[in-house]
Amino acid sequence: MHEISLSPAELRFSLLILYFFAYAFVGWLWESAYVSVRKKHLTNSGFLIGPIIPVYGFSMLAVLLILEPFKNNIGLLFITGALLITLIEYVTSWLMEKLFQARWWDYSTLPLNLNGRVALPISLFWGFGVVVIVKLVHPFVSHIILGLPSVTAIATSVVLTDLLMFDLGFTVANVIGFGAATQRIGNTVETLKAELKNQVTTDTKLSRPLAWFENFRTNIKLIDQQPKLNYVQRRLLRAFPNIKFKRTTTSPTDITRIVDFLRKKRR
Repeated sequence: MHEISLSPAELRFSLLILYFFAYAFVGWLWESAYVSVRKKHLTNSGFLIGPIIPVYGFSMLAVLLILEPFKNNIGLLFITGALLITLIEYVTSWLMEKLFQARWWDYSTLPLNLNGRVALPISLFWGFGVVVIVKLVHPFVSHIILGLPSVTAIATSVVLTDLLMFDLGFTVANVIGFGAATQRIGNTVETLKAELKNQVTTDTKLSRPLAWFENFRTNIKLIDQQPKLNYVQRRLLRAFPNIKFKRTTTSPTDITRIVDFLRKKRR
């Protein structure tokens, strides 16, 4: 059997891919744990189906490749890490909004935010996180990855990349339908709310916050006209509870209320 020879460039590229997936998984663990504790139930808070959040992987690759000269200076590592990841977060938010017509996270309520895409408190957290990962987490992760046989490292990087491409394609296809479906539901909600405002009545029932939803529940024709969201689309709605849609002004809370009602009724 001939031994497979690998060039240093091929091996280095494969190791970088493994670092990307390692930190994309670490980021997914952190965010999912945080969201799960807040919601009091297990939640996959990532954009993709798989247990990774790519922006964390890209961010840590950038840190490892660009901030190497500062790794022994905690102060500079904190500042440059916060600035670098804040820049990546801003660009990611802008790109996702342009591509999918939605603001997936919004820091508008936080102090010193920039267009709601980034905010100083979050940036300070990123700086702290970079220091912790570089000083405490990376030595452990690096020991595992560098200890892999060369062929195993390359094979694993290829398999993980293939899975990522499939997950990305499948998710994007569902997000396109997700935008159209939430727009239709949002239009229905806004129409119901407008109808209530136009009714001149002293009936206190119509002034209640969820009066529009009570009217929807009894309107069979309107119920039948609503689109059905699949599992991936429902998961996205729950994973990003503060999402702001560009195609409708309806809140994700109201859209989720309709989606949950329809799912129970159509079972």
